[in-house]
Amino acid sequence: MKLTGLFDGDILAYRAGFAAEKTYYFDSRKPPENGGRTWQYKKEIISAVPPEFIDKARNLEPIENALYNVKSLVNNSLEALEYHYDTDDIEYETFVSGNKTKQNFRKSVDEEYKANRTGSHRPTYLPELLEYIIEHHNGYSTEGCEADDFFGHACITARERGRTPVIISIDKDLQQIAGHHYHPIKNIFSIVSSEEADLVFWRQMLQGDDADNIPGISGIGNKRVKRYLPNGTTNKAAQDIVIKYYKRDFKEGWRERYNKNAQLLWIWKKIPDECPFQLQ
Repeated sequence: MKLTGLFDGDILAYRAGFAAEKTYYFDSRKPPENGGRTWQYKKEIISAVPPEFIDKARNLEPIENALYNVKSLVNNSLEALEYHYDTDDIEYETFVSGNKTKQNFRKSVDEEYKANRTGSHRPTYLPELLEYIIEHHNGYSTEGCEADDFFGHACITARERGRTPVIISIDKDLQQIAGHHYHPIKNIFSIVSSEEADLVFWRQMLQGDDADNIPGISGIGNKRVKRYLPNGTTNKAAQDIVIKYYKRDFKEGWRERYNKNAQLLWIWKKIPDECPFQLQ
């Protein structure tokens, strides 16, 4: 079997970067440099220090450690693929979200998309890690979309070349793409069918995505959504169920919200692409 590993470079960069820096908490009235105590977790310091005096800082390892973390994540994953598929014919590509000259199109669909992430912590070495991935790990940077949107097209290209693509990521959103998947942290291999991939999209339409600030149907979480949309639900049946609850929750604005969410949640299968389930 000839394999093409498709790495989620954003995940590589964030995990490698955070692994090279450790946050610690302390009492601002007596900081560590003055002999004060430190706590590893915020939940530990809360019981000992009043909230207004809780501060934090980071122990930053050399950048070489962060770069080595990326290399280790890549090599370990490739070794896992080689063993699982019993092949040494493996090539790989890596995709990262860039958008330096062209804004992610999802921001034009909904300006509130990922607005909840303003000020969220990023790895200190993130820019260097992304550049390293592009230069040393067959990396490609997006313009106008997200790294996730490259995977579908890359899968098609790999198959046209007679290779089997394997998506390597911990991001559940990529389960929208049918085919082979590998979770590098849990060391789990899976094969997602076309029907299962479509159902991932419909379940996301019901749930929304808190991490990306995409509103869903109230009261429907990871467990309940599988009862609303069980395995085997067809696209037509799933769409009817989703529309029913959008009408209930979003009232007169249900169609606009439905179409926005469809555009925001749909992972491209080709470049460019648009969600085929939007309503006219």
